Amino acid sequence: MISQKLPGDVARRLYAARDAGASQAQQEEILADALSEHYFRNRDSRARGLDAEVNSVEWMDIEV
Repeated sequence: MISQKLPGDVARRLYAARDAGASQAQQEEILADALSEHYFRNRDSRARGLDAEVNSVEWMDIEV
């Protein structure tokens, strides 16, 4: 389980993707990009080039 507060633009991107008809896989890719940037790479101050993949989302709480 990862619990990470992400910037509001991530929630907006997820809502926009959902509203545009994006698949769950496409939405998970947005989430994976955001998590790898903010949770692991910390704005490229560490783990540069690290990539993350989300392969199972059971629950997600999004607030803007």
